[in-house]
Amino acid sequence: MLSRAGGAGLKGVVIAMKRILPTALIALSFCGVPAPFALAQSTDAEIPEMPAACSVTDASEFIRAVVCDDPAYGQEEFIAAGRAACGEALPCGAWIWRDAADAPEEAPDNHDGLTQDEVTSASGVWVAEQKNFISIEKVKD
Repeated sequence: MLSRAGGAGLKGVVIAMKRILPTALIALSFCGVPAPFALAQSTDAEIPEMPAACSVTDASEFIRAVVCDDPAYGQEEFIAAGRAACGEALPCGAWIWRDAADAPEEAPDNHDGLTQDEVTSASGVWVAEQKNFISIEKVKD
């Protein structure tokens, strides 16, 4: 549970998360620390095909906006979609949404270019250079 330190609120938490996430992933991988429950690592070297219900809606040099509109899809399909969207590009982050209305019309130049609503409505992000999928789940009261 996150508290409102200094009145920063959710916006401050999202900004802080976007700033520390890449560094935290790198630090964890170098230290050999097991990944948190929300991280899934892919070990396959071959780039998969894009799942049928997923498509890249826009791409910038570093970011891919991906929509997977099949409600049955889960982490396995999201990882495949992220890997397919990034291909061999490094660095690359493939943000995945279930609804095209939540995804940005244009992929930002970097992760900081996503709005708070875009980040919190995403299902997750594939971080190609770390070969990790970070799941974003809604907190249930």
